[in-house]
Amino acid sequence: MSYLPKLNHFSSLITIITCGAMLAAISNNAVANSTSDSSYQNSCRNIQVSGASLAALCSRKNDGSNVTSISIRGIENQNGRLTYSSNSNYSSSYQNSCQNIKVRGATLSALCRRANRGSKATSISIRGIENQNGSLTYSR
Repeated sequence: MSYLPKLNHFSSLITIITCGAMLAAISNNAVANSTSDSSYQNSCRNIQVSGASLAALCSRKNDGSNVTSISIRGIENQNGRLTYSSNSNYSSSYQNSCQNIKVRGATLSALCRRANRGSKATSISIRGIENQNGSLTYSR
């Protein structure tokens, strides 16, 4: 019976270590997603953007191709400048105040409204999108 308190303490310690490891893995994955470069442009062509939707013809492993699209996440217009919001998993909003939206490779460019009613040409690197066997997906 004297081992029961030690066993409960050991079990609690294991639970705390496991939870800490899980949180570290989740945090590292979230950071990687928000800052990793996109690679889709290396295996996709006919890359186009419409609002906050990115579309392309992407190579498949079997030498075929697939038309695919994905919603661009986390980009907003901050006074005429394309920036990432603090949470890159949110829907983008830049398309509501920018025009002449274009994409070249993994660079998004647009003419975006400023607070003084003027507009400014701006661009940003699209982060975290890759081609997974012919489908545009976010990196994990």
